[in-house]
Amino acid sequence: MKIFKLLLILLLFISVSFKGIAKSSVELNFPGAENKNVTIWTYKDLISMERIVLAETVVDKNGNFSFDVYNSTVQKCFVEIKYFRISFYVVPNEKYKIQFDKVDFNNREFYPKTVVGYLVPNYRIVKPAQAEINYELDSLNILFDNFIAENHLRLRMGNKSWRLIDTLEAEVNLYISKHPKPFLKSNADIQLAQFRMLSNQYGRDYIVKTYFDPKKIAYSNNAYMSFFKSFWINYISSSLKHKLTIQLDSVINYEKSYQALSALLANDSLLTNPSLRELVILRNLPQLYNMDKYDKAAIINILYDISASKYSKEHQRIAVNIRVMLESLKANAKAANFEFIDSNSDTINLEKLADKYIYIQLWTNECIECLSDMKYTKELEEKFDDVVTFVHISLDRNNEDMMNYIRDKDYKWHFVFLEDNYSFIQNYQVGIMPRAILIGKEGEIVNWNAPRPSEYFEDYFLKYLNDKKGNLQLENPRYRGYRKKN
Repeated sequence: MKIFKLLLILLLFISVSFKGIAKSSVELNFPGAENKNVTIWTYKDLISMERIVLAETVVDKNGNFSFDVYNSTVQKCFVEIKYFRISFYVVPNEKYKIQFDKVDFNNREFYPKTVVGYLVPNYRIVKPAQAEINYELDSLNILFDNFIAENHLRLRMGNKSWRLIDTLEAEVNLYISKHPKPFLKSNADIQLAQFRMLSNQYGRDYIVKTYFDPKKIAYSNNAYMSFFKSFWINYISSSLKHKLTIQLDSVINYEKSYQALSALLANDSLLTNPSLRELVILRNLPQLYNMDKYDKAAIINILYDISASKYSKEHQRIAVNIRVMLESLKANAKAANFEFIDSNSDTINLEKLADKYIYIQLWTNECIECLSDMKYTKELEEKFDDVVTFVHISLDRNNEDMMNYIRDKDYKWHFVFLEDNYSFIQNYQVGIMPRAILIGKEGEIVNWNAPRPSEYFEDYFLKYLNDKKGNLQLENPRYRGYRKKN
């Protein structure tokens, strides 16, 4: 009988836990992408913007692939195949079919030269055919885009420009009446509020009171959270009254306490509500972390405090995500693992490269600066091959492009092709090339944005070794002059 009761309680718990969660299915066809790897992801939250992978799959021989989404609200999903990415909203309990135009993945123009970015291929949502929310949102955004293109200067100048927004609002309300969806209405309201702020019709006090009521924070609404973040950007570091700003350094760097920081900010007229104040602190902590004047360890400690927030489980989750994000690439953090097959068909990863420093450079054979750095890399490799493993990761369109370039060159270090290992791009936040990363002998990050070979990496590295105080015995004559003095 007791076992039966326990099972009944367990079933009740499961039913409550999954209440409101619906399954949405997405089928896609992408001609030209056959046998390519696909990653489907969304954001863990809309403050940290940390990713969470929903699914990974492979496009079949007919260009088809599919995935499911389990969601309780409208959710934005991203689909990535090599350097192509689309995003769209998924409504709970809906079935989608998406058709892409054919893409030639051998076209060199689709691959990065110096900037790692993503192209948006042509595609259309063919199912649902009627009242599809992405199409309706696009139509609504066209109204807003046309309005701002025609009236931007008039909004800035004032002169009763609020009347222009009244006219726009009437058009928007007419559209919403024909497409009555709460998601569309919410997005429209947020956009109109931003226009009224732009025209100086709404002051900051009114915006906070009307749109940022802690009981109505739309944590999962992209438009709402984008508005929230833009409104509060750099607020703590640049918008507080001078008297509070003076105390800010002491509260963060010496008291290192969330409670002390929250108590200080409670003196700001816009931040009297403790729950809103906490969310604004979360919005600003990553910006404060990147400022040299604030102690990074203190900010991490504040995030630990908020991760036990009494105001919101959502705040707890955001605090954890921000902390993980900030700690992932700081000096001495554990480097994210990777695994590649090099040009000699050897497998390399962090474990196999242990006991030496790892100097990684990302490149393409159309990046002129990347190629010019190689002669300096050759000199560095000849000097430091006993203590440093050199790795070049190619972001070219295929392995043949890489091999054609290095063939007949006397390069003795590891050359690998990125292929579909795009998690490396995300884990190491690669955006612009040339890019260099230095990893320590224990697999820790030394510098995730290290000097390039042509930027006096040798001087930087020798000074780093010198500062390690015996971590490496510099007995080789070529290191003379850099040995640490006792």
